[in-house]
Amino acid sequence: MTDDSVALGIGGETVPVRSHVCWYYSGEDQLRETLAFLRLGLASSTDFCVLFADEPRFEGLLGWLSEDLGRPAEGFIASGQLALIGGAPSIDLLTRSIGETLDRAVAAGYRVIRFLGFIAWGAPTWPDDSTLLEFEASVNEVVTAYPAVIVCTYGVPTLAGASLIYGGLQAHPQVVLDGDVVDNPFYLRPAEFIERRRRSA
Repeated sequence: MTDDSVALGIGGETVPVRSHVCWYYSGEDQLRETLAFLRLGLASSTDFCVLFADEPRFEGLLGWLSEDLGRPAEGFIASGQLALIGGAPSIDLLTRSIGETLDRAVAAGYRVIRFLGFIAWGAPTWPDDSTLLEFEASVNEVVTAYPAVIVCTYGVPTLAGASLIYGGLQAHPQVVLDGDVVDNPFYLRPAEFIERRRRSA
C-alpha cells in the first residue's frame, strides 16, 4: 500500500485517497465484512473513522465492530477517533453534519478519513429516495475536498432496483463485487447524473 492508497479490508484490495466506492453485499455475514474497512482505520492512530447510518442501526453495527476489535468500539468514540453520524430529514442537514465532522478530522491532523455509509433508503426520517440519489452523486465532489475514502454499502436482497442501479452503479466510480474492486463503466459524473435524473422525473 502506498501513502496515497487505503486498504479496504477485503483481500489485498486498496483504493486511492479521495475514492467513492459502492460495496454490494448480500446477507448479514457480508454486511459485517464491510466493517473491516473501519477496523483497519481504528488500528492506526493516523486514521479517522466515520460510521454513517440510521441511528437505530448503530447498536448492532457497533456490537459487531466491538467483537471484531476485541474491545468496546465506544472507547474510540470517546477518544475522538470514531464518529457516528445519523440520518436527517434534509440534504442540507446531512451535508452540514458530514462537513463539520470531516472538518474536525482534518483540523485534528488525521492522515486519512475512512467513511462507511449505510444510507436508510425509504426511511421516514431521511430525505426521499430521489433526493438521496442526487446526494450520492454529489459525494463525488465532496470527497475531492478531503483526504477521505467514502464507502457506501448496498444490500442487494433488500434495496429497490432504482437504488441499486442509479445509486450504486451510476453514482460510484468504483464498486466492490464478490470481494474485488472494479472500475465502474456505468458511472456518470455528478452533473450528468443529476441532469438525467431530473429529465426522467
